Amino acid sequence: MKLSANQNLILIEGAATYERILTDVREVEMDEGIRYIKDFLKIYPDFARAHNDLAVMYYQTGNALKALAHYEKAHKLDPGNVTYRKNLADFYFVELEWTGDAIHTYLDILKDNPFDVETLNALGTISLQIGRREQARQYFSRTLQLESTNREAQQALQQLAPPADAAANSLQISQQAAPPVRNPEPPAATPFRDLFRLSESDVASNSPLTPPPENVSSTSAPVPERTAEELYQEAISLANADNISEAICLLERLLAQDSRHALAHNDLGVLCQKVGDRQKSRQHHEEAVRLQPANRIFQKNLADLLYMEFFEFEEALSIYVRLLAKAPRDIEILKAIAHVSNELGRPEDARFFYERVLGFQPWDREALTALPLLEEANLPREIR
Repeated sequence: MKLSANQNLILIEGAATYERILTDVREVEMDEGIRYIKDFLKIYPDFARAHNDLAVMYYQTGNALKALAHYEKAHKLDPGNVTYRKNLADFYFVELEWTGDAIHTYLDILKDNPFDVETLNALGTISLQIGRREQARQYFSRTLQLESTNREAQQALQQLAPPADAAANSLQISQQAAPPVRNPEPPAATPFRDLFRLSESDVASNSPLTPPPENVSSTSAPVPERTAEELYQEAISLANADNISEAICLLERLLAQDSRHALAHNDLGVLCQKVGDRQKSRQHHEEAVRLQPANRIFQKNLADLLYMEFFEFEEALSIYVRLLAKAPRDIEILKAIAHVSNELGRPEDARFFYERVLGFQPWDREALTALPLLEEANLPREIR
């Protein structure tokens, strides 16, 4: 869509001015910082990021009504921004307990981002709260298909599982390797959400809490010579149905046909990691990044593998830092850097990045849990 002259002014002049204001905001008390941003908005009233940040600051000072107004304004000005949408949905659910509004906002996010683990977990949590246990189980199970180490989903499914199934569920979860444990240690960062490309079909829903349907492979007779894209779609359907070995075979067949299919390399890397083949997983993730070096999902997945499976913390950290330079407000990357910093014995850095998370999302449970644990370990309070 072509931008108006005024919108271009906001994007160029407004962005530069706002960065300078943020430098001052960090050095003053909260009330003074709020005044700075309000003055900025008098000149650039349609600058969405300022509305979002002002909402966070109002929330921190206990002014829920003004926080709501600015969260909604940020979302209205930039409806495609996932961070603003999540902040609004989280605020509806956590602060205002507007369950219906939160559900519809989360589902709207999930329609555009069907592999967003944070959104799946949020819908699972709401489902539990309103007594829809089976739907909660489906959301949390979908999370573990995408990210087998996700602790929130693991704990929720253990609580949801009948006693006879609890042991089997624990065995399934424990198959994923975990990073070395420090004592005490903040919760492990699980920075990767997207494993597969968005499917072409939209999320259908008869009920506002019905989980998105899994892709189902066609029951019709197979086409004699299938294209790479047809092979890929069937592989994803098999992976979604937890037929991992068959999905791996199809992706390998696809790559024999088209060795430059970066998405297939990425997804094969994910599946190989899931079945414990670390070296093969690394080869495919590195090839995906080589073929599409600008793809942030591929970069994240490679860093995740280096961190969790090979314990190459410095290498993983360098990827996270490069990604953060391009997306400084990415909550998942901020958490990942915080956790890796802690693994590397840099608690002050870990504290700094957890506090940045809370600057954007004051209710983030992982950061709220991690910071007190850092305090209990008698680590220095000052941050770099």
